[in-house]
Amino acid sequence: MGTCDSNRILVTDDEAPIRTLFEMIITMSFPGKKIDKACNGLEAVRLFQEHHHGLLLMDLRMPEMDGLQAFLTIRELCEKEETRMPPVIFCTGYAPGDTVYDIVGNGEYHALLHKPVRSSDITAIVKAKLELAAQP
Repeated sequence: MGTCDSNRILVTDDEAPIRTLFEMIITMSFPGKKIDKACNGLEAVRLFQEHHHGLLLMDLRMPEMDGLQAFLTIRELCEKEETRMPPVIFCTGYAPGDTVYDIVGNGEYHALLHKPVRSSDITAIVKAKLELAAQP
């Protein structure tokens, strides 16, 4: 089974200030990690196909393609390529649907953060999920 690059993180949000804020928090806490940013789900899928990020932070409500559809598309790509699906941290200011709760489950692999989110919460969850991503 193929692996994803645990040194690459993809931040996807349709709001540029949030992408920049997440990038700053992650860069300060995890120097040496490469951060790519996408403004919608379509761009996230394209970037993931190019770089196979080890961790995805994904807003749920976005134009073009929402975070859930992007997740499902990336999961399908991973299955086709026999690559392990990277951990996904969904970030939303809205009530997510049951499908997202089903995907996240107990939070052991994927996670859900509700906006507004504190930088310490982002750092803690990114650290935990990067450790998962680095496991063989």
